[in-house]
Amino acid sequence: MKNHNLAIRERRGVALFYALFTVLVAGSLIALSMAASQVAHRNSQVKRFDTRAQYLAEGAVETAKKQVQTAIANWGSVPASGTATVGETQVDYTITPTGFTTTNTDASGIQTVVTGYELEAEATVNGAKATAHRVMNALATPLFQYAVFYDSDLEIQPGADMTIRGRVHTNRDMYLGAGTTLTFNTNYLRAAGDIYRSRKDDPSNSSGNVRIRNWVANPFDALEPSMYTQMNSKSQMSALGVPSTGGYDSRFVTGYDSNGNGDYTETGDWLPFGPGALAYWEQPSGYSLTGNTVLTGDHGVTESTVPSVGSTAMYEPSPNGDYAWNSPLKRFVQVAPGTGSFSPGYYHSQAGLSILTFADGTWKAYDAAGADVSTAVAPAVSIQKMYDARQANGSTTKLNVTQIDMAKLALTGKYPANGLLYAANYGEGTGLNAKGIRMVNGASLPAKLTVATPDPMYIWGDYNTTAEKPAAVICDSLNLLSKVWDDSKTKGTLPVAADTTYNVAVVTGNTDTVGSAYNGGLENLPRFHENWDGKTSTIKGSFVKPWFSQYATGNWVYGGDRYTAPKRNWSYNQAFNNVANLPPFTPMSVTAQDIVSW
Repeated sequence: MKNHNLAIRERRGVALFYALFTVLVAGSLIALSMAASQVAHRNSQVKRFDTRAQYLAEGAVETAKKQVQTAIANWGSVPASGTATVGETQVDYTITPTGFTTTNTDASGIQTVVTGYELEAEATVNGAKATAHRVMNALATPLFQYAVFYDSDLEIQPGADMTIRGRVHTNRDMYLGAGTTLTFNTNYLRAAGDIYRSRKDDPSNSSGNVRIRNWVANPFDALEPSMYTQMNSKSQMSALGVPSTGGYDSRFVTGYDSNGNGDYTETGDWLPFGPGALAYWEQPSGYSLTGNTVLTGDHGVTESTVPSVGSTAMYEPSPNGDYAWNSPLKRFVQVAPGTGSFSPGYYHSQAGLSILTFADGTWKAYDAAGADVSTAVAPAVSIQKMYDARQANGSTTKLNVTQIDMAKLALTGKYPANGLLYAANYGEGTGLNAKGIRMVNGASLPAKLTVATPDPMYIWGDYNTTAEKPAAVICDSLNLLSKVWDDSKTKGTLPVAADTTYNVAVVTGNTDTVGSAYNGGLENLPRFHENWDGKTSTIKGSFVKPWFSQYATGNWVYGGDRYTAPKRNWSYNQAFNNVANLPPFTPMSVTAQDIVSW
């Protein structure tokens, strides 16, 4: 019996041992599992922190790249360092010139200055560090080497035939259509966004003919082949049995496979717009060089940075500036260096001659050194009134303009030696408070000239037509008055214009198309104020729209006492292909090219 009980106890002991062992093993496994889980969690967190730090560093490098573009476009020095806000985190970055610089010239003479920079940023997130490096090139091209350059949506919807020759670029979307035929005689039609074959204010309106030249190296050379391919409208695609939203444009994303065999190689097939734009507007068959005329953001077109509207301001906010606002005088006055809060805007600061009109209607003129030359300039300057129906918007009131007689200015001995004339009004506002600058008798300019103003600009009569010089205007809005304008216009009247020629490059603003309210498009970027029926407006230059109008904000309306359209004989000034022929202080557009990142 004792042996039996002993055996039972021994078996129970063994069972208890195994039970305890099992518990210990299970506990160890659980502990190991928990430790492994904690390690995995820590590793996951570290990885997440690493990823976050890398994201922040790369975001700071992108900011640094934009800073390089902005500084060059606004004539500033590229900073050696800075701080980017990425999300809600601040990340420091550095910018170092690589020493690489060159000038590229294409077959048509367009020149681009290329400068290299190395960018670096380091970010830390909970002890995890990440560094981003990039080598980039900044490519600066004179804006007047474009026939048309828009920073916002570019809309071209002319009623009559219109031909555009020269580079066309927009930093946003492009909307193309016509009452009859719109022709692009160029090898460069670019949109950083999309291209739409319809109106912006009415996407269902896809009308007229749009013809685009197939790519050649130098479209200005008469010996180059000249082949055009049509960008079909919705009705033109429908006539071919091809359904589309608005014609052959960026919305044509799936293409059209007529027999459903899975390719786009048979007659009747249409490639999706992305690859189709490359195929349909490439070089003519047998041409020895290759290229593409029509490119969009889907093909890698990027935004090009341009000067800000602040470059035309009379004074800009500036810590430790040399100017301050004097409320009793209602003007800016110079103060002890570094004690003010404003500095002259870029064009004002660089001008060889400045003409400033004060709120009380008096004015002063200053030379490049800041000396008062008002007495000498007085024969050329006067304050006038004129009726602008677009700004009046039904009112009978006329607005004030500071009028500069260019022929008399040439005789004063104060014509700007550096070719930059700056003119501005204090107290600008919108509507009838949008005081303007008006140039008259400008057919003959004694030398190169750029006229810059933050205000609406009015050019009265032939401009720069005798012994043509490189010339430009930079303004809030461009208004063209024919050579028979006489200030007799009042509400309800529409004086008849006469053929007038303006040889001038233009940097100007416009209003935006909002909903069904069309802004007039490129064809109405220069604003008219007369009955131009049967008359011709000839413009040779370049059209640049980098900002929206701040002061001349009246909406575009056709007819009535506003205006009727001229025959538009507008062309790009091919002389601008040579940088020696550009107007003084031509602004630049700056794109960025990434070379390598690590």
